[in-house]
Amino acid sequence: RLVAHLREGGRRPEWLLVKTGERSRFVRLRDVDFVEAARNGVTLHLGGESYPFRSTMNALEDSLDPERFLRIHRSTIVNVERVKELESWFNGEYRVILKDGRILTLSPTYRASLARFRSLPAERER
Repeated sequence: RLVAHLREGGRRPEWLLVKTGERSRFVRLRDVDFVEAARNGVTLHLGGESYPFRSTMNALEDSLDPERFLRIHRSTIVNVERVKELESWFNGEYRVILKDGRILTLSPTYRASLARFRSLPAERER
């Protein structure tokens, strides 16, 4: 439903409601460090905490702000505001080093998605 809403011109969500045991918690998407594929959905990582969320990677990726979130692997989406640096690695892969020291992998398949971050805003409009 969320993806259909977005395709109809709706706004992107700013919050997700995640279930934690018997309770539910509102999670602000801008606070998410990265999203990782899990067995029955995805796991949202925020600081030292993680929360399971029922969604597919593709559906969640479609609903996230592309200016803030970047798919770097078939099983990982990262908040670019949490990225400290990229380090060239083996076989066209990159190590994505987050500000908190965690290391993720950017696979060659998703390397082209970095191109939109390499140009200045004025160059994008041309």
